[in-house]
Amino acid sequence: MLDSGRKRNYSETKVVTIIGQGTTVVGEVKSTGTIRVEGSVSGCIHCDDSIVIQETGKVKADLVAGQIAISGEVEGNVFAHERLEISSKGKLIGDITITAPRLSIDEGVVFEGRCTMKAPGQVKPSVSGAPAPSAAE
Repeated sequence: MLDSGRKRNYSETKVVTIIGQGTTVVGEVKSTGTIRVEGSVSGCIHCDDSIVIQETGKVKADLVAGQIAISGEVEGNVFAHERLEISSKGKLIGDITITAPRLSIDEGVVFEGRCTMKAPGQVKPSVSGAPAPSAAE
């Protein structure tokens, strides 16, 4: 377990899992290293490092990771321990909740949902992978 005073370094470039174009995954995906999605995922993606959704990626899943970068289409709740970035080609749609201490949304992004920004460690994902509501909600 990491010391709460230390900040973890996440790496979008040290990819250990690639879900390629033309590949569809239904269910739960878990990894200790970075996951890059170029195909389709339906279910839940849980990663100890980073999740990168490429422009060709279509995800209907809850995402839980240290940092998350979205350039494709995501429908689901998003929980980032450190940072969420949505590029100009990214789409985040549906009745969704974003929980992240830092959020970057480029101009032109399609975002429909709710965003909760809290300091790292204040909100933890529930058992299902979706963010657990805080006492104030």
